[in-house]
This record gives sequence, C-alpha cells and structure tokens, in this order.
Amino acid sequence: MSNTSESQKTNESERRQQLLQMMTTEHFVLETARAATIQEANQRANLFLTSVSSATIALAFVAQVTRMGLPFVLFSLILLPCLYFIGLVTFVRAVQVAIEDMVHARGMARIRHYYTELAPPMARYLVHSTHDDHLALVADVGLKPRSWQAFASTAGMVNVVDGAIAGVFAGVMANAVIGATVGLALTVGILAFAASNWCLWQFHMRSWASAEHKLKVLFPSAENHGGPALQRSSNEVQRQG
Repeated sequence: MSNTSESQKTNESERRQQLLQMMTTEHFVLETARAATIQEANQRANLFLTSVSSATIALAFVAQVTRMGLPFVLFSLILLPCLYFIGLVTFVRAVQVAIEDMVHARGMARIRHYYTELAPPMARYLVHSTHDDHLALVADVGLKPRSWQAFASTAGMVNVVDGAIAGVFAGVMANAVIGATVGLALTVGILAFAASNWCLWQFHMRSWASAEHKLKVLFPSAENHGGPALQRSSNEVQRQG
C-alpha cells in the first residue's frame, strides 16, 4: 500500500509538472500572438497614413499646376475614394486585430489564474490580473469602460482620418456637381465627416460587443461577480449592441 501511495503521488506530481509546462508554453504562444497583432495593426496604420501623406502632396502639386482647375477636381474625385477604401479596410482589420488581442489577453489571464491555483501565495506578486472578465482586463491597463475609448485605439484614429477624407471628397463633389459655395461645400463636408465617423464607430462598438457576448467568463473579478459593476457593464454592452 505504501509503494502504491508513493507511486500515485509521484504520478500526480509528474502530471502537474507536465500541465505546468504546457500552460507555460501556451502562455508564450499567446504572448507571441499578441505581439503579432500589435505589429500588424501598426503596419497597416503606417501604410494608410503614408498613403494619405503621399496623396496630399500629390494633390498639392496638381492644385499648384492647374490652379485648382478642372483637372484638379477630376484628380481629387478619383484619388480620394481610393484613399477612403484603403482607410476603410485598414479600419476593419484594426478592429479585428483588437478583438484578437483581447481574446489572447483573456487566455493569458486564465493561465495566470491556473498558476495561482497551484500556488495561491503567488497571487500577491502578480502585476497583471488573474481574472478574464471585461472589467478586470480594462482595469489591468489602468482604464475604465468608456464608449469614447474606441477613438484612442488604432482603429479609432483611422476612423477619424477616413472621415476627414470623406468630408473633403463630399465638399469637392458638391462644388463640382452643383457649384456649391464655400460655405455649402464646407457644410456638406462636415456632414459627411460626421456620418462616416458615426457609421464606423457603430461598427466598432457592435463588433466588440458581439465578441464580448461570445466569450465565456470563467474567472470573474470580485466586483464583477454579480455586483452592481456587472449590471452596469451589461447595460453598457446592451446599449452599444
């Protein structure tokens, strides 16, 4: 019996050691995946901003040569939609990458929770959260759930720049088609800017809310475990959705 008991303890110890090694490997994989998503978002944003910068310089040269004549208008009407398309696909992919990063962050939080299950005293030395709910991950980086926080992300920046492109295109189109005055063209441009920003912001919020609903929370934080904070968060997600 003694040998059997010792053998079981040895097997259990080996099993835990193997699980710990697998969890450590998975944590490394998730960390690498997060780095890849951040790199992709930065590269796409850089490509978009470089395209906008190059197009602005090209428009300035054409405007100087043609003295803001018909060739400039035609060149603008051809170039600006192309820029808007680049910004649109950059925005959509930036939202997708942000959701991927959030999923990876939750996976890492679950692994940290497993570490604290194996060694409870370890919890006090961990800087990052061991909970995988939305409030815990947001608080993990020193933030609070805010709807306008989307504009501080890479996707939010692309959204604003893309809206400006839409506004310029709408103003040039209004002036070219109906001969609008500067004031009317400016008004049309502002409306197009606001409409583009609102539509893309709605897409951002709905995509994020949809991803939140699909993810199952296994280890909620104390303030999110059926308390008022959870109700506020649920109401906010419903409003965003």
